[in-house]
Amino acid sequence: MWRAIPWVGLILFPAAGLRPQDAVDLPGRFTRDIRPILQARCMKCHGTEKKKGGIDYAAIADGKAALRERKTWRKAAVQVEGLEMPPEGEKPLADAERSTLAAWMKEAAANVENVGELDPGPPLVRRLNRTEYDLSVRDLLGIDIDVSGPAGIAEEATGHTFDTIADALVLPPALMEKYFTAADLALDRLFMDARRRAAFIGSDGARKLLERVIRRAYRRPAREGEVDRLLVLFERGESKGKPFEESIRLPLKAVLVSPHFLLRIEENRPGTGAVRVGDLELAMRLSYFLWSTMPDEPLLALAGQGKLSEPATLEAQVRRMIASPKARALTTRFAAEWLQLAKFETARPSTEFFPSFTGNLKRAMRQETEMFFDALRTEDRSVLELLDADYTYANQELANHYGIEGVTGTQVRKVALKPGSHRGGLLGMGTMLAATSHTHRTSPTLRGKWILEVLFGTPPPPPPPDAGTIKEEGRKGKEPKSFRELMAMHATLPTCAACHRKIDPLGFALENFDAVGGWRDSQGGKPLDITGELPTGEKISGVDELKRTVLARADAFEHNLVEQMMCYALGRDLQGDDEVAVREVKAALGRDGHRFSALVLGIARSFPFQNRRGAERKD
Repeated sequence: MWRAIPWVGLILFPAAGLRPQDAVDLPGRFTRDIRPILQARCMKCHGTEKKKGGIDYAAIADGKAALRERKTWRKAAVQVEGLEMPPEGEKPLADAERSTLAAWMKEAAANVENVGELDPGPPLVRRLNRTEYDLSVRDLLGIDIDVSGPAGIAEEATGHTFDTIADALVLPPALMEKYFTAADLALDRLFMDARRRAAFIGSDGARKLLERVIRRAYRRPAREGEVDRLLVLFERGESKGKPFEESIRLPLKAVLVSPHFLLRIEENRPGTGAVRVGDLELAMRLSYFLWSTMPDEPLLALAGQGKLSEPATLEAQVRRMIASPKARALTTRFAAEWLQLAKFETARPSTEFFPSFTGNLKRAMRQETEMFFDALRTEDRSVLELLDADYTYANQELANHYGIEGVTGTQVRKVALKPGSHRGGLLGMGTMLAATSHTHRTSPTLRGKWILEVLFGTPPPPPPPDAGTIKEEGRKGKEPKSFRELMAMHATLPTCAACHRKIDPLGFALENFDAVGGWRDSQGGKPLDITGELPTGEKISGVDELKRTVLARADAFEHNLVEQMMCYALGRDLQGDDEVAVREVKAALGRDGHRFSALVLGIARSFPFQNRRGAERKD
């Protein structure tokens, strides 16, 4: 049975997809029934000229190509069924057209008949991002500082959700110069400490040292001639009478600025379809996914023996890696970027209007979110606790701000929540509530947008240029009686109404939280209106009912969570064939009690994570 959820813009599909006998002539039906409707009703906005939302139906030449666009059809079906397409102002689809389009789109999105022909995605050459570079240098040399900042290496401005996306991780000449500076700083740090220096150099001589360094830095054993070329640099210093420690610096610097260190490069393998990555490449994919740094010795040893890809060994290693403190990178990198915590750091509420919103309180709020997510990893808890939980993390200052009793001290720690606290889960955390507020007031629209975008991966389109802004006065002499009425007046504008109907009810349900996450029952001496009606006709009132409504869409939330983490792990935007893997991981997550480890293991086992395109394939 198909089950649509128009509110969140996602459709839930059977985990295994359609059976082959159910996918009756999907390519033929596309050519015969679907393409004519798309040409007549959709290509005005989604064709070669406009490509709204990045969708170009004109580029889908035939039924075979159409079946590779699973992700496109999944989202388009919701737009069609939810009466969102065609947009307001355009002639609506006839019932028969809408039914034909939606039915085919849902079948095409779920079709996995040709699993053997799945595309694992484009081969990538990815530069280490700033975090990966710093952690890799630390692990390689055993130093205790990050060198990218002093060297002038900036944080990535990727324009994507994650800073692991390969398309944005290029290596311009100006950045290469900074890597030379960073290498000098790192080696200075290494050689200034005699305990540290001795441990790194050991007693095996220059050749053995360089073989060991290359194996770690390049994430593979040294190839023929690589060590010899570095030894020439070492011997040049020795011939001038320089001590060992000074002579070895130049070859070590050459390693630190080598493309084999700065770039994640995978070996091309013969084949016209998908081919398995080698064990050493699998080790590299795992370590940068889970730790944001290079593989450690146990991982490299198993990979070198060809054992890492064995299912039992892979599972044991992934569980070991999840339990390691290094895996906190999943919180500080993946979760921080997915939950848009950078916006919290520049949150607009001012101490002029909210005196309690101090630096100490902001730090405690950030710790609350990070410790909450990290506990999912360390305690292997259900990812659904992100939506609602009977605990949070707070110190005395944050607990007082939230109205939680019995917490003392400055240390942020786990705190049990009593029924009726309205906290627990992301929707009650100050990081989200403050990041989606203005200087002096809340923003129901920003909060509703955050829920759609972050929790469900269905962001509303950006406002049109003529949408205007909310003004604090009424229009045409009609003065609003409240902020809610002011919002309603703005949302009646033709260019704004469609999106606000989806966004605002979610945000108004959170109005009991002020702009910095404090609880309130009234505003300006008047009771708050926290009610709303979703496009489905479902009515909600307040944060507790909102949580129940969101939990009812837990399947859609988990689908998005899998997509987000898979995008982070693969270093690219997902494509149509990845939908198969997403559904398989989500099904495994459900079978294993929604535990965090099931999410990570599912991605590590997935087809796109363990495969790459063969070198002989032509696209």
